[in-house]
Amino acid sequence: MNFVRIVLSLISIAFICSNNAWADLNLEIVGGINQSRKIAVVPFAGVTDTQNNLSAIVKADLARSGTFAPIDERNILARPTRLAEVQKSYFANDVEVAVVGTVTPSEKKGVYAVTYELVSLQGVTPKQLLAFKAEVPKSKMRQYAHRISNAVYEKLTGIKGAYNTRIAFIRYIHGTKHPYELCVADYDGYNEVKLVRSSQPLMSPSWSNDGKRIVYVSFENRKSEIYIYSLENRKRTKVTSFSGLNSNPSWSPDGSKIAMVLSKDGNPEIYMFHVGQNRLTRVTTNSAIDTEPAWSADSKSIYFTSDRTGRPQIYNINITNGALQRVTSQPVKNFSTAPTVDNGLVLVNQSGGFRIAHLDEQGKMDYLSSGSLDESPTVSPNGKMVLYSSLYGGKKQLMIVSTDGRFKARIPSGTGDISSPSWSPYL
Repeated sequence: MNFVRIVLSLISIAFICSNNAWADLNLEIVGGINQSRKIAVVPFAGVTDTQNNLSAIVKADLARSGTFAPIDERNILARPTRLAEVQKSYFANDVEVAVVGTVTPSEKKGVYAVTYELVSLQGVTPKQLLAFKAEVPKSKMRQYAHRISNAVYEKLTGIKGAYNTRIAFIRYIHGTKHPYELCVADYDGYNEVKLVRSSQPLMSPSWSNDGKRIVYVSFENRKSEIYIYSLENRKRTKVTSFSGLNSNPSWSPDGSKIAMVLSKDGNPEIYMFHVGQNRLTRVTTNSAIDTEPAWSADSKSIYFTSDRTGRPQIYNINITNGALQRVTSQPVKNFSTAPTVDNGLVLVNQSGGFRIAHLDEQGKMDYLSSGSLDESPTVSPNGKMVLYSSLYGGKKQLMIVSTDGRFKARIPSGTGDISSPSWSPYL
């Protein structure tokens, strides 16, 4: 299969997306190794609610990072709610820390008083590491649970948590008048909002650095065009509508540029659109197909896929001086890269199928997935989790895996198919 056919195949795959919002907090864990740090998230005392169960949300958040392995609550011998009630004997010896708390009605209608503490179980006696209390509207309970997860994760790792982020994705509902939808949701799939519906394909969403806009591709006018959608005013602006390809937009981390693929001059090349200036700069010039631009974390260079040496591989080009570097050189195809904040790359590698792999700064490649058609990896802003689309149970669904490979799970997606996930920056 030549590279043009590969690109067209990937575009066709990207058209597919899901039918329903995710409605099940429980993850179906499909992989991982038992090397993560043990943590106990004790069920919070007081008000319980299926959709807003704080301790369950925190437990799921921390598990997804791969860094922590929350223990089964049935293995906790008691249910302490604060430091004074915590005893080390309630937990197994390998449990390092515990999260305890309460949720009780406040004097304000629809508002709850939430308290929580992070307690170290190492040393002779339990020790408080964090303690917070807040009044939280019921409608914001999930967001507050993610804030707890962020605080716990950062306190224990020194790395900012990415649980209060969002994702954009394309959803496809077969047999409907407008089967293509551009949607956003919390990173775990809840609180979904439909932004755009179309009878023609929508593709390749990418977030702005402030999390207020999304650039994407639409075929609604029977040709590929690139739009920017504002989440604040629900309006959109057309960016490009040249003849030929207008595809693969990627917003730079500093917010000043959007990389994209245009074939207006005859061959698919990488261009930069200067946001606010309404002008283009051509980045690559080659007779091969250059596609799938992705920005480095410092916005100084662009990774892209090219078949200039015979098969798709990853390259990097400095946008200031044009210096070009070949990043991958395996005998198999490598494409669809997503840079991480630690100078690593997540990409699709054709080895025993199309699989998600992590390439570190030293050039060591580790496989994160084992499917035959895994695609569209997108990385959390702290570089610790990867979301991607995979064929699972006969349909396209979202999978999440930690970048160290310790944890992998399927995110329940209801009916339909999901593709082209894009992880937001910190919000």
